[in-house]
Amino acid sequence: MNGRERVCAAIDRRKTGRLPVSYEATYEVTAALIRRLGIDRSIESSESSSSSNQPSAGRKEFGLAHEIALQRRLGVDQAIAICPTNPDRTVGNWWGLPLLERLSDGRIRGAWGIVFREFEYPFGTYIEIDSCPLQGASSLAELAEVPEPSLDLWDFSGLKDVLVLYPDTFVWLNMNGCFDFSRFMRGTEQFLMDMVAAPEMAEVLLDKVNSLAISFFEECMKAAGDSFDGVYLGDDFGTQQGLLMSPEVWRRLIRPRYERLLSVIKAHGKKYCHHTCGGVREIIPDLVEMGVDVLNPIQPLAAGMDAEELAEEFGEKIAFYGGIDEQRTLPNGTAEDVRREVLHRIGTLGRHGGYIVAPSHAFQPDTPLENVLAVYETVLERRIT
Repeated sequence: MNGRERVCAAIDRRKTGRLPVSYEATYEVTAALIRRLGIDRSIESSESSSSSNQPSAGRKEFGLAHEIALQRRLGVDQAIAICPTNPDRTVGNWWGLPLLERLSDGRIRGAWGIVFREFEYPFGTYIEIDSCPLQGASSLAELAEVPEPSLDLWDFSGLKDVLVLYPDTFVWLNMNGCFDFSRFMRGTEQFLMDMVAAPEMAEVLLDKVNSLAISFFEECMKAAGDSFDGVYLGDDFGTQQGLLMSPEVWRRLIRPRYERLLSVIKAHGKKYCHHTCGGVREIIPDLVEMGVDVLNPIQPLAAGMDAEELAEEFGEKIAFYGGIDEQRTLPNGTAEDVRREVLHRIGTLGRHGGYIVAPSHAFQPDTPLENVLAVYETVLERRIT
């Protein structure tokens, strides 16, 4: 059974010889593993701006070829692929959002006018939002006048060249969600206020982002629809304590947009995986009703996201992807602690076969490499050297 078959079986909640595994990590972790496993000695290092699904601005030592070789060494069964951005009009991407130019002060202007900054922290560098272009807008007209980014910012002709690098692998096409990018334009606090006090202003932005997502998906289908298996879309509805909004507000403003988007995706026969961090237990029944196939990343320390309870309530209705704790066990535990947790998740989240083993967030640089490798060695039942 190859990776694609293994992931398809998990989505359909069919038990197989072993569960599928996935890999998500920051560039720093990926580079360290490439060196640790000697992949840099077997593949020539040439600066590259390409990457699987990590934010990237500028060129880095290791690119997509190294990442794919690493994933194969780890026995990974699926990949999340980002559509390349147009090299003539962009300087990189942020989870698939085109980054347009580096400003004189070092910040980076992205599509939708969102401005980013590279923040250095003790373990590496993250590209994070610096300013929100519509935070000060006071009228519906100002929001209505915001133009959608041009589809020319993406290199759809190059998408198939990326996807063919993943034979026998289940490939998710990376996409972005309407809630996150609406609040990134408006500012999270202001957008959450809009959702309650001025919902018509929130809806204008939600519809704009959702419309672009549908157009983007349709262009990807034209360019390479036969080369990917499903859509992986990130849109965070939760926090450590629970939802960012009430379930009622989510159902009134967010769910209808996703029903429209999913109707287009499903009409093309593609599977759908939704990524939302945090405690989202209250809306999992909605996600099931809407036709979501896979839920990621199953953040086990967030409110309501206990693995035993989720498996009992939803294990026969939706597949789980993630769940290996990146807040406590992976960074602070031993390799043996990680192995125990992996086996526990396999026995709970994987009870009905619908589980893709992965961390609950991208592996971070403060996680020992031994702990990262322990995840895959436990599933594969062999040492990785």
